[in-house]
Amino acid sequence: MSKDDSYDVVIVGSGFAGANLALLLGSDGKRVLIIEAGDNFPSNREDFMENFFLNTFKSPSSPYSPDDNGLDPARTNAPRPTIQALVEKDNGVPDWDNPEKAYFTYTDGSLPFTSTYERVAGGTGNHWMGTCLRMSNADLKLKTNYGHGLDWPLDYDDLQYYYAQAEYQIGVSADVAEQEIVGTEFAPGYSYPMRGIPKSNWDQIAKDKVDGAPLTDEDYTIDATIVTATPAGRNSEPYQERRVCHGNTNCTPVCPIQAKYDPTVSLDQALATGNVDIIYKSVVDYITVDSAGKIDGVHYITYEDILVPASSGATGQGTATGPMYVLAAHAVENAKILLNSARISGKNIANTSDQVGRNLMDHPVYLAWGLLPSASPAYAYRGPISTSGIETLRDGPFRSKRAAWRIELGNAAWNWPVGDPYVSGLDYIYGTNNGGTNSGSAIYGNQDYVTTLNDILTRQFRIGFLVEQDAEASNRVQLSTTETDNLKIPRPLVTYGLSEYTMKGFEKARVAADEFMSRIGATDFTVTASAKDNPATFTYNKQTYNYSGAGHLCGTHVMGTSSSNSVVTSTQRSWDHDNLYVIGCGSMPSIGTENPTLTMTALTWLTAQEIANRL
Repeated sequence: MSKDDSYDVVIVGSGFAGANLALLLGSDGKRVLIIEAGDNFPSNREDFMENFFLNTFKSPSSPYSPDDNGLDPARTNAPRPTIQALVEKDNGVPDWDNPEKAYFTYTDGSLPFTSTYERVAGGTGNHWMGTCLRMSNADLKLKTNYGHGLDWPLDYDDLQYYYAQAEYQIGVSADVAEQEIVGTEFAPGYSYPMRGIPKSNWDQIAKDKVDGAPLTDEDYTIDATIVTATPAGRNSEPYQERRVCHGNTNCTPVCPIQAKYDPTVSLDQALATGNVDIIYKSVVDYITVDSAGKIDGVHYITYEDILVPASSGATGQGTATGPMYVLAAHAVENAKILLNSARISGKNIANTSDQVGRNLMDHPVYLAWGLLPSASPAYAYRGPISTSGIETLRDGPFRSKRAAWRIELGNAAWNWPVGDPYVSGLDYIYGTNNGGTNSGSAIYGNQDYVTTLNDILTRQFRIGFLVEQDAEASNRVQLSTTETDNLKIPRPLVTYGLSEYTMKGFEKARVAADEFMSRIGATDFTVTASAKDNPATFTYNKQTYNYSGAGHLCGTHVMGTSSSNSVVTSTQRSWDHDNLYVIGCGSMPSIGTENPTLTMTALTWLTAQEIANRL
């Protein structure tokens, strides 16, 4: 076991939070070590593109190691949850809670947690979509304003400066005037780094048909429904030596030309300072605490084999030391490290509040999809996956009764809910109706096939309601007592459910989707699968709903006002250990309706400032 005392800060994880923190501290002359559980990012992203093209199962994780086709988590060195385990079955039995196929294990009665993440250099940010919406003060004070969930110990004014710093580091394309329409506040004279991404053809159709009166529901108090462009972390003009977006619809899982920002940009900048080092394929399993209550080491296990299943396991171990320690390994992995540290040491580590692992949140998504009339095709599968949304309905007094949501307009048509263009494409070859448009079991060839598919695919559209989930202590990550990975580290044990507050949000989303379909004159093809076919299912007021994960994992080490109600302070410092910071979306006490990555990055700027000042 080796120790290295030459670093000022030891950071676990190289995703959005870890890479940007390392960049800020390294630029300030601080010596930083990053410990990354996954493999290095290849020098040529064409390697990832090749993985994606050749992978028979297309998912956000398919370009990245370890391979998610038939993941065997017990025999994989750094496994993670996969979409494949959520949707596939073994002899008719779903794999989502099968520990031989799924990384997560579950308590009895739990619903599936349907979001995934990566364990590779750059983290989950490699496959993010790029949405960069700011949260509002109403989102930060959900408990005070509406009586649900938890409050932040910060106000919007505390974050506004750091939002601006994050937007310029990421390179956000948006227009201030358009964002002010939806209530976002900016400092006087502020402008985004780049002008907004143009609206897609589908965005324009939706705007022409939907803009105007509020949706017809007694809960809505907003004066107008307005489609606005979505701030995006991708280039509308050359920026930071990255190219302009070319409209590739596979920006999730990987932008082929890096017009979209990802954390490897900040990671490369951090390494270029000469003050930042990184070690790969090194999984942190626990941290240690001295007699004075300070963290005095980060223990890690090294490995070489990234294959599934791995032919070899641990190749060594080490302990990294320094005056400051930062866990930036993702909401689930941060909690897992803290809980495993307590298990090994027998001490209560960073958990006086008993909130470590609790308040797990996501944006459970209600999806709706349909076909536009022949006279106004959407021409989907062009442009980034989403370029516009409806944000004007996401706040109001109704939040005292049910969850809010934002409406995302999807440019990738039925790809998410159905798997098109592949599924419908095969329907008209084999006479099946898995996509829903071939009820007559027709089989076509030659020009008839091309004409039919062109008509269907060009008229497809999809909308998604990102439903707010309130923090509940019962939704949590614990350690499995029976299942480990190939390095013999306990895997996460998940308990997950949806509150009545969130389920009622789904109920109103369904009403709004019906109204949306009516306004644009569409034929609705939305299908709700049974629990047998889709385990991500719940019933509320005798109506069955499916939900999808947005990939927005929040909670598990929430910030608060004291050690009795939270894990970290407003600067993400542990209440219990003065030299430990636990950072990322796990610190967020509420999730609002906005994609959380921009807020996480803004918080990282705030935390970096405190650590630099203390050092």
